[in-house]
Amino acid sequence: MRSSLFTCIVAFLCLTLLANGQTNTPTSPSLRLKAYERVFIDGVAPSPVIEVGGKETKVQLIPTKPVYYIYLIANKVPYIKIERIWIKQQLYTATITKVTSKPVLIESGKQTDTLVRYTDEAVWQITIKDKVTNGTKPKKDIANKVATNELVLRLNDKNGYVYTRVAKIFTKLEPQVGM
Repeated sequence: MRSSLFTCIVAFLCLTLLANGQTNTPTSPSLRLKAYERVFIDGVAPSPVIEVGGKETKVQLIPTKPVYYIYLIANKVPYIKIERIWIKQQLYTATITKVTSKPVLIESGKQTDTLVRYTDEAVWQITIKDKVTNGTKPKKDIANKVATNELVLRLNDKNGYVYTRVAKIFTKLEPQVGM
Protein backbone atom coordinates (compact mmCIF):
# COMPACT_ATOMS: atom_id res chain seq x y z
CA MET A 1 0.00 0.00 0.00
CA ARG A 2 2.82 2.39 0.92
CA SER A 3 4.77 1.71 -2.23
CA SER A 4 1.71 2.28 -4.44
CA LEU A 5 0.94 5.56 -2.62
CA PHE A 6 4.56 6.63 -3.02
CA THR A 7 4.44 5.69 -6.73
CA CYS A 8 1.23 7.72 -7.22
CA ILE A 9 2.75 10.79 -5.52
CA VAL A 10 5.93 10.56 -7.62
CA ALA A 11 3.88 10.10 -10.81
CA PHE A 12 1.69 13.10 -9.91
CA LEU A 13 4.76 15.28 -9.27
CA CYS A 14 6.36 14.20 -12.55
CA LEU A 15 3.19 14.94 -14.52
CA THR A 16 2.87 18.35 -12.82
CA LEU A 17 6.47 19.23 -13.65
CA LEU A 18 6.03 18.04 -17.22
CA ALA A 19 2.82 20.07 -17.64
CA ASN A 20 4.52 23.19 -16.24
CA GLY A 21 7.46 22.70 -18.58
CA GLN A 22 5.15 22.57 -21.59
CA THR A 23 3.17 25.67 -20.63
CA ASN A 24 6.28 27.76 -20.00
CA THR A 25 7.15 28.05 -23.67
CA PRO A 26 8.74 31.37 -24.61
CA THR A 27 6.12 34.04 -25.09
CA SER A 28 6.25 36.55 -27.88
CA PRO A 29 8.06 39.64 -26.69
CA SER A 30 6.40 43.01 -26.66
CA LEU A 31 7.48 44.81 -29.83
CA ARG A 32 5.75 48.13 -30.47
CA LEU A 33 6.41 50.24 -33.54
CA LYS A 34 6.34 54.06 -33.72
CA ALA A 35 6.56 55.53 -37.23
CA TYR A 36 6.79 59.22 -38.16
CA GLU A 37 7.23 61.04 -41.44
CA ARG A 38 8.43 64.61 -41.99
CA VAL A 39 8.88 66.48 -45.24
CA PHE A 40 11.45 69.20 -45.58
CA ILE A 41 10.88 72.20 -47.81
CA ASP A 42 13.97 73.55 -49.57
CA GLY A 43 14.90 77.18 -49.15
CA VAL A 44 13.12 79.92 -47.30
CA ALA A 45 9.44 79.77 -46.49
CA PRO A 46 7.59 81.30 -49.45
CA SER A 47 5.50 84.40 -49.05
CA PRO A 48 2.27 84.90 -51.00
CA VAL A 49 2.40 86.60 -54.38
CA ILE A 50 0.22 89.70 -54.71
CA GLU A 51 -1.15 90.16 -58.19
CA VAL A 52 -2.52 93.30 -59.85
CA GLY A 53 -5.78 94.25 -58.18
CA GLY A 54 -4.62 93.04 -54.76
CA LYS A 55 -5.48 89.37 -55.26
CA GLU A 56 -3.21 87.19 -53.13
CA THR A 57 -2.01 83.84 -54.46
CA LYS A 58 -0.23 81.21 -52.43
CA VAL A 59 3.02 79.89 -53.80
CA GLN A 60 3.08 76.12 -54.16
CA LEU A 61 5.61 74.45 -51.83
CA ILE A 62 7.85 71.80 -53.33
CA PRO A 63 8.71 69.29 -50.62
CA THR A 64 11.75 67.06 -50.82
CA LYS A 65 11.55 63.34 -50.20
CA PRO A 66 10.30 62.63 -46.68
CA VAL A 67 12.49 61.67 -43.74
CA TYR A 68 11.28 58.73 -41.68
CA TYR A 69 11.68 58.39 -37.92
CA ILE A 70 11.02 54.77 -36.97
CA TYR A 71 11.36 53.39 -33.45
CA LEU A 72 10.84 49.94 -32.02
CA ILE A 73 10.10 49.58 -28.32
CA ALA A 74 11.15 46.07 -27.35
CA ASN A 75 10.63 44.26 -24.06
CA LYS A 76 12.96 41.36 -23.23
CA VAL A 77 14.70 41.23 -26.61
CA PRO A 78 18.46 41.66 -26.13
CA TYR A 79 19.39 41.36 -29.82
CA ILE A 80 17.36 42.13 -32.88
CA LYS A 81 18.19 42.25 -36.58
CA ILE A 82 16.23 43.68 -39.51
CA GLU A 83 15.37 41.17 -42.21
CA ARG A 84 13.32 43.43 -44.47
CA ILE A 85 11.54 46.78 -44.34
CA TRP A 86 8.90 48.02 -46.76
CA ILE A 87 7.86 51.67 -46.82
CA LYS A 88 4.86 52.50 -48.97
CA GLN A 89 5.25 49.18 -50.83
CA GLN A 90 8.93 49.80 -51.63
CA LEU A 91 11.68 47.61 -50.14
CA TYR A 92 14.58 49.39 -48.39
CA THR A 93 17.74 48.48 -46.55
CA ALA A 94 18.04 49.75 -43.00
CA THR A 95 20.14 49.62 -39.87
CA ILE A 96 19.02 49.33 -36.28
CA THR A 97 20.72 50.93 -33.28
CA LYS A 98 19.83 51.02 -29.63
CA VAL A 99 18.75 54.44 -28.33
CA THR A 100 20.54 55.42 -25.14
CA SER A 101 18.77 58.67 -24.31
CA LYS A 102 15.10 58.51 -23.43
CA PRO A 103 12.63 60.05 -24.07
CA VAL A 104 13.24 60.55 -27.79
CA LEU A 105 12.63 64.19 -28.69
CA ILE A 106 12.72 66.13 -31.96
CA GLU A 107 12.82 69.86 -32.56
CA SER A 108 9.88 71.23 -34.49
CA GLY A 109 10.47 74.94 -34.96
CA LYS A 110 10.09 76.54 -31.54
CA GLN A 111 8.53 73.49 -29.94
CA THR A 112 9.77 70.00 -29.15
CA ASP A 113 7.83 66.86 -30.08
CA THR A 114 8.16 63.64 -28.09
CA LEU A 115 8.46 60.68 -30.47
CA VAL A 116 8.98 58.03 -27.78
CA ARG A 117 8.09 58.69 -24.15
CA TYR A 118 10.39 57.56 -21.34
CA THR A 119 10.22 53.79 -20.84
CA ASP A 120 12.21 51.11 -19.04
CA GLU A 121 12.04 48.98 -22.16
CA ALA A 122 14.73 49.00 -24.83
CA VAL A 123 14.20 51.50 -27.64
CA TRP A 124 15.72 50.84 -31.06
CA GLN A 125 15.99 53.40 -33.86
CA ILE A 126 15.64 52.16 -37.42
CA THR A 127 17.51 54.21 -39.99
CA ILE A 128 16.54 53.85 -43.64
CA LYS A 129 19.51 53.50 -46.00
CA ASP A 130 18.84 52.71 -49.65
CA LYS A 131 15.98 51.65 -51.86
CA VAL A 132 16.32 48.06 -53.10
CA THR A 133 16.03 48.20 -56.87
CA ASN A 134 16.57 44.57 -57.90
CA GLY A 135 12.82 43.95 -58.26
CA THR A 136 12.44 41.75 -55.17
CA LYS A 137 8.77 41.02 -54.55
CA PRO A 138 7.44 40.13 -51.09
CA LYS A 139 6.44 36.52 -50.49
CA LYS A 140 2.76 35.63 -50.52
CA ASP A 141 2.52 35.45 -46.72
CA ILE A 142 3.54 39.11 -46.32
CA ALA A 143 2.43 40.63 -49.65
CA ASN A 144 -1.02 41.48 -48.26
CA LYS A 145 0.52 43.34 -45.30
CA VAL A 146 2.82 45.27 -47.64
CA ALA A 147 -0.15 46.24 -49.84
CA THR A 148 -2.34 47.46 -46.96
CA ASN A 149 0.17 49.19 -44.65
CA GLU A 150 2.60 52.08 -45.15
CA LEU A 151 5.29 50.35 -43.07
CA VAL A 152 6.03 46.63 -42.74
CA LEU A 153 9.03 45.54 -40.68
CA ARG A 154 10.39 41.97 -40.48
CA LEU A 155 12.83 41.26 -37.68
CA ASN A 156 14.55 38.27 -36.17
CA ASP A 157 16.29 37.66 -32.86
CA LYS A 158 19.33 35.58 -31.91
CA ASN A 159 17.14 32.48 -31.45
CA GLY A 160 15.88 32.67 -35.02
CA TYR A 161 12.35 33.82 -34.20
CA VAL A 162 10.89 36.05 -36.92
CA TYR A 163 8.59 38.96 -36.01
CA THR A 164 6.50 41.12 -38.32
CA ARG A 165 5.30 44.53 -37.21
CA VAL A 166 3.23 46.99 -39.25
CA ALA A 167 2.18 50.62 -39.13
CA LYS A 168 -1.01 51.33 -41.06
CA ILE A 169 0.06 54.93 -41.70
CA PHE A 170 2.95 57.15 -40.72
CA THR A 171 2.23 59.87 -38.18
CA LYS A 172 2.84 63.11 -40.04
CA LEU A 173 5.11 65.63 -38.34
CA GLU A 174 4.96 69.36 -39.06
CA PRO A 175 6.87 70.17 -42.30
CA GLN A 176 10.26 71.78 -41.72
CA VAL A 177 11.94 74.46 -43.83
CA GLY A 178 15.45 73.71 -45.07
CA MET A 179 17.50 70.65 -44.35
